[in-house]
Amino acid sequence: MIKSNILSKTACCVWLVAMICSVSFVQAKERSELPVRRPFSNFAVGVNAGTVGFGASVATPLWSHISLRGGFSVAPFSYSYTYDDFDFSDILSEIPDPSTSVADLNVELGLKAELQMTSAHLLFDIAPFRRGNSSFFISAGLYFGTGKLITVSGRFDDAAMQKLTDCGVNLSDIPVEIGDVEAKMNPDGSVSADLKVRSVKPYVGIGFGRAIPRRRVGFRFELGALFHGKPEIVSNNISDTNSEELSDVNKFLKDFKVYPQINFQVTVRLLKDKAGK
Repeated sequence: MIKSNILSKTACCVWLVAMICSVSFVQAKERSELPVRRPFSNFAVGVNAGTVGFGASVATPLWSHISLRGGFSVAPFSYSYTYDDFDFSDILSEIPDPSTSVADLNVELGLKAELQMTSAHLLFDIAPFRRGNSSFFISAGLYFGTGKLITVSGRFDDAAMQKLTDCGVNLSDIPVEIGDVEAKMNPDGSVSADLKVRSVKPYVGIGFGRAIPRRRVGFRFELGALFHGKPEIVSNNISDTNSEELSDVNKFLKDFKVYPQINFQVTVRLLKDKAGK
């Protein structure tokens, strides 16, 4: 009876040791199959679309947990609208014999608001888990671009210009409301205003997807924020008489210091990975 118990315990110990060895062997095999990322040992190219626009990038490993990613993006987003809320009563009242009345002086100004997000970026992607081969990553770096976020511009067409000229209206006296700020037209019938931000924008984000995909093609999703500083409306068409009004608008904008980043990317690995030890 005692001998039987000893044999049973011995069999259990042998089974337990065998299980531990098999699990260790499988884990060691999985680790050996994971590619070791050496500096600049591989490259991947990608195309992306998101809130910063459409673009392309190149990525390469620096260390096992860190990759370097650089690229550019453009945002061809614009919105066109017509402004016709002009008040010519004060202007025509100063003209001795105007050739038309306020009711007959109907002109429209075509305006276009454009997102100015053309930029380049240089980012470090950190994969903190599984020796740098996890799909989760943390990203940090810089975006470089124009010092503008949005540009609003427009100009009277030739027909409107001719009508205003025939009436003796000075184009520089015509008021135009851009947002909540009143601007004056240029002598050539144009007007513009910019929403200015920093040209160099720090960036942090998180996401899923490998910088260098294990298969030939990979997919990435990224969520982050660009810190572009305090936005400010700047325009040569805004006179000193509206400086207080402009200051109030800029005070309201100062709290919008972050531009959200949502990005989807398709990556293609250029070289074949080799398993390392």
